[in-house]
Amino acid sequence: MDRLACTPHGLRNHEVDALERSQDYSRMIATLDERQEELSVIDQEKSRLLGSVNACQQALSPTNHLPDDILREIFLHLYLCFPRRSKDNSFSSLHPPIVTGQVCRLWRAVTHDFAALWTKLRTENGTQKWDHTGLELLAQWLQRAKGTPLNLQLVLNNHSSSDPPISKFIGQLTEPIGGSLTRLLLKYVTLDDFSHLSLLQLPSLEQLSISLDVSVQSTENSPVSFTNAPALRRASFSGSFDEGVDRKVIFPWNQLTHFIGYSCPDYCEFFLLTNLPLCTQLRFLSLELEDYGSERYYLQKSRRSAPTRTVVPSLETLALNFSDLYLRDYADTNPYPNVFFPFEFPNLRKLVLLLGFIKEDLSPSFLDELRRLKNLEHLSISIRHGDTLTPLRAILQALPHIKTLELGLRNEYTPIIAQLTGSTGPQDLLPNLHTVGLMFDASNPDHSDDSIWLETLTRFVESRTQPELATRLETITFFACDHKVHPMLDAVRQALRPFILQCLIVKTRRINLSNLNWIAIDPELEGRPELLELY
Repeated sequence: MDRLACTPHGLRNHEVDALERSQDYSRMIATLDERQEELSVIDQEKSRLLGSVNACQQALSPTNHLPDDILREIFLHLYLCFPRRSKDNSFSSLHPPIVTGQVCRLWRAVTHDFAALWTKLRTENGTQKWDHTGLELLAQWLQRAKGTPLNLQLVLNNHSSSDPPISKFIGQLTEPIGGSLTRLLLKYVTLDDFSHLSLLQLPSLEQLSISLDVSVQSTENSPVSFTNAPALRRASFSGSFDEGVDRKVIFPWNQLTHFIGYSCPDYCEFFLLTNLPLCTQLRFLSLELEDYGSERYYLQKSRRSAPTRTVVPSLETLALNFSDLYLRDYADTNPYPNVFFPFEFPNLRKLVLLLGFIKEDLSPSFLDELRRLKNLEHLSISIRHGDTLTPLRAILQALPHIKTLELGLRNEYTPIIAQLTGSTGPQDLLPNLHTVGLMFDASNPDHSDDSIWLETLTRFVESRTQPELATRLETITFFACDHKVHPMLDAVRQALRPFILQCLIVKTRRINLSNLNWIAIDPELEGRPELLELY
């Protein structure tokens, strides 16, 4: 009765059922038509995509028929020449070898089988998960290198307590490749993180860079020694600024040819007095000091503790960065001579000085130490603050044998260029000078269009290129920082054009460099940027 009451007037029950079935059928027909229209659109899109694929295959067909050895040569050239920053993550899909392995199956197979493309791995735990899956992915990368020399760079960022222990991760990753590992960078780590490395055999490790995490409180750690790396020659070390912790990282000092250190002055004193005498093969030494403003009394210690000088026979380059020391806190002392005092450097050829604030009246003992460097031929010096003319002239007078001079000054160059302008008298500065480098920073307001007067520069070049001179100026290089062209450099080159036509070589180098730090472009470190990742 209820159903009959809801049906249209005059229809019986079986007629109502037939009507409902008819309506359902009509709806199904309409839905089917919609689906057929959607399928038609999909078929059209499929045909379009297949056409695109066929077109791509036709375009790629010459490449697909290249022999594997030709493809490998192309991929290697792309890998070596691809523009990238030294700190780029290796797993970027925009960089080779990842990008070449995503084009087609053939390229993927050739890429994965070509060991030369997998010899460098840089990963950060902030961008690449360092869990079990991440470890397998990294291990797979390293396995593709097939035992060729490996450059492994592990950067510890944003590590949380929920992540796997870093010490276990580093141990599991490096143990299978210990025999082929030639370069290793560990950044923002603790002693515990890499202590396991001292238990491994690292017969091929030639370069090691360690940067300790300054945010971690020091604990009672055991020393970590790398006497298990007989091939180790180059090392860089950025300390935790806790001298007790820093001393526990022990390198095979008698093997090293290059050492770069960044730490507190107390550790520097410890290194100089304890470890440097052991460095019998050391050719290159760079020390950067940072005291974080704390009061220290290290300056007086070296003279009392080293009554006689130790000969460092093989050292050829010494770089000292004092720019971050708060020198005003040391009014009664001068840090510069204390680094030189306990030593003799009979074969030192190059001295690099990066100074922050410099006083007009340099310590006589510092100048006396410079005068002892009889074989020094190359001076690179940067000064950030202060009146540079008087102290710089005193430094150059103490080093008359210099042949190559590189200057990085925050203020204008005109006064010192005028001082270097030659004359006929014996009082000339640097009579043996043949190469000059000047660093310009377009972002530095002091390096304006008149930071060097063209007339002064022209007189300097003219005086130094006279035919009767025993040593004439041969090369001037202008270094433009941050890849920006300084607006004055075109005018400089135009002013020097007459000398270029005669005998002078004028170069302009664009460099990505800050803080006027010459060591960052030193030829000794070319191709080894991870050595300078000190902080």
